[in-house]
Amino acid sequence: MKSPGDIPQFYLGMRGAEALPRNVWEDNFASAGFQTFANLLTDGLVIVDPDDVVIFLNLAAERAARLSSPFKSQALSSFLRFSDFDMDDFLASVERGQSEGSVRARTTGKVYQAARKVLVTSGGGGSFNLYFLRDPENQDRAKRGATARSISAGDQRESAKLLFPEDLRARLDQASRAYARNFRILLLGESGVGKTAIAKHIHLSGGDRGRPFIHVNCGSIPETLFESEMFGYERGAFTGALQAGKRGYIESAAGGTLFLDEVGEIPLSSQPKLLKFLEDGTIQPVGSSVSKKIETRVITATNRDLQQMTREGAFRKDLLYRLSTFPVEIPLLRNRTDKELILDMMLERASQERGSTLKLSAACRAILLRHPFPGNLREMKSVVDYLDIVATDIATPEHLPPALMLQGPAAAIAEPSLASPSLPAIESAGLSLKDMTRAFEEKVINEALDRLGSKRAAAKELGVDIATIVRKTNRSDS
Repeated sequence: MKSPGDIPQFYLGMRGAEALPRNVWEDNFASAGFQTFANLLTDGLVIVDPDDVVIFLNLAAERAARLSSPFKSQALSSFLRFSDFDMDDFLASVERGQSEGSVRARTTGKVYQAARKVLVTSGGGGSFNLYFLRDPENQDRAKRGATARSISAGDQRESAKLLFPEDLRARLDQASRAYARNFRILLLGESGVGKTAIAKHIHLSGGDRGRPFIHVNCGSIPETLFESEMFGYERGAFTGALQAGKRGYIESAAGGTLFLDEVGEIPLSSQPKLLKFLEDGTIQPVGSSVSKKIETRVITATNRDLQQMTREGAFRKDLLYRLSTFPVEIPLLRNRTDKELILDMMLERASQERGSTLKLSAACRAILLRHPFPGNLREMKSVVDYLDIVATDIATPEHLPPALMLQGPAAAIAEPSLASPSLPAIESAGLSLKDMTRAFEEKVINEALDRLGSKRAAAKELGVDIATIVRKTNRSDS
């Protein structure tokens, strides 16, 4: 590379709004001095002449454009078609009078800060457009040095500690290593077990938090729209298509993670096209004759039995093999030994968000730990959110959602072997929900008083203040 002293002297003349003849601008851009200088820039530079012909790319722009052959002057429309730059949105904003915006790389998803400078020619010969493309990674590399990376890693470890107790961490560490090697991960488990949170955790294990995470609920896309939504479409591809076309979910995930949730709902007719993308990394938007290379990692999730679906012909075997390089079975909440730890984590988070401590009385905690939570983590979080609203500092059984409270005492009656010894059964026949709640609460309090012989001791064990015990015992005596 030439040093500044080796660059021949040249005149560029970009001072203020000065206009130069077109041939003067062209001679300057073609000079060895200018091109040597431009190639020293870390920002990409694209120069377009008054006839909308791209006449120059510096080395930074040429590398980022990922051209299949050495650059030669060509029409802007041709350049945009075959380069890696998605400049459509930026150029549309330029037409509206804006001079700054962003340009996206189709393959990697990297976003460049874009700026347009106009060089006017004298004699009414139009103007040259200079497009500068700044890679934020170059600008922020020093700021995002070892210290920032250490902080980011610490945040991720803390996130893992909060979200995923001990029995899941080893498996998730393996999944993160598989993700780093671009293996596809399939998350298996019932609805509500936390598959989306786990997918995001694995995505963040990749480091740069600025990478896109595209969550696609495959079950929510109508079969007739699946391909256009997933792969995108060109302008005029079908009746009702947007005039500018549309980028699909896969292309939007370039450089990051494509998370296909409810993957078992993908229409059988669309599975071959998805399989092709997984095999060679290329997509072909609807209505286009040109394929695009997309680099993205893929995580999928389902609550269905994909093996059974392949036997029934509802899911392709080859697609299943491509998706399940590293399967992870997420345990059901009711089968986990750390259910109380998870409950305490959710209570801690609720306390942090509300700015005051949310606690459970012993009776309330016992009901929650005995509840099977068919909705898994999602249901438990919903219950904690409900308690956060209705309880002040200590949640008691009367604060529980009515639907869950109906299951609590009823379960103790129907399945006495599952009931805690400290939670006596009550007769519910002919009682309203309010009466059942009161009777259950009185039983718990009276049993504690009988065992401990002191209202203060009973209050301490049940996690309430003594005034609550006095009030509720007075209520039962009246």
